[in-house]
Amino acid sequence: MYRINVAARQAGISTQLVRAWERRYGLLNPKRTDAGYRVYSDDDVALLRGAKSLVDQGRSISEVSRLPRAELRRAAGPLSEVAASGSPASTSFLEAALAAVSAFDADRLESLIVHATGMGLLSNTAVCDDVLLPLLVVIGDRWEQDKLDVAAEHFGSSIVRRHLHVLLQDEARRNQGGPVIVCACPEGNWHEGGLLSFALHAAAQGWAPLYLGASTPVDEIVSAAEHKQASAIAMSLTAPSTRAERRNLVDRLAAWRSKRPGRIVWIGGGAAAAHAEELASAGLEYLPTARLPEQPSSTNR
Repeated sequence: MYRINVAARQAGISTQLVRAWERRYGLLNPKRTDAGYRVYSDDDVALLRGAKSLVDQGRSISEVSRLPRAELRRAAGPLSEVAASGSPASTSFLEAALAAVSAFDADRLESLIVHATGMGLLSNTAVCDDVLLPLLVVIGDRWEQDKLDVAAEHFGSSIVRRHLHVLLQDEARRNQGGPVIVCACPEGNWHEGGLLSFALHAAAQGWAPLYLGASTPVDEIVSAAEHKQASAIAMSLTAPSTRAERRNLVDRLAAWRSKRPGRIVWIGGGAAAAHAEELASAGLEYLPTARLPEQPSSTNR
């Protein structure tokens, strides 16, 4: 069974589209965990892939949703290269964008991004999930494989991050007066793609993000949260740390959380995964993805 973000990646569509096809057209009826979260089976993923294939051929989703499920399964076919890689962005877009990055061609890269985002027709979160984050991940992967040099990686990543910052600012300005969430990477942590995605999705759900970015000392994060009377702190921990460094981070965040009822601290990132139990014992919550937890309710569970 898969959470919605994994099912969406395997089907090659956005999580927003999964929800829309499920709620508006009754395409799926996913199971629920005891905590109320949606979980999707391999068959659910096959139905999503089949529906996407037929929609891509020009059929409307309202028509597709009424087809026999066996027909959708036949239309699914094998997992595509893009779906298997976990990226809804098209392979042709990613390869063309990587060529522009390698050539340090900013105009070409900007043009490709604009066209991939539907010339402004996609939502900010869809642009993030379906275009910018997949591109940022592929740029990093090519650098790790020695297929992209450091200068090109920095060049391409900086352009993608700038677009993410613009989307975040656009989404956040709608939430003046909303509950403040301070978003930061602690000192020594420089990879902020996941944090930008989290902040953008938080803003789309009504939070007012105060975005501090990469490598911020924990004392300054807590100070900013106190100054803004924040309701939550979200951090992305991607770099390895010593036990003493991690203990200091956890203690400072736990102390801030305990000063007022209702405060929340979320910590995500690869380096946090191994210490989820330690975080939980201090009253902090580990997030496995760059998303706010779904809140179980009568309408969204």
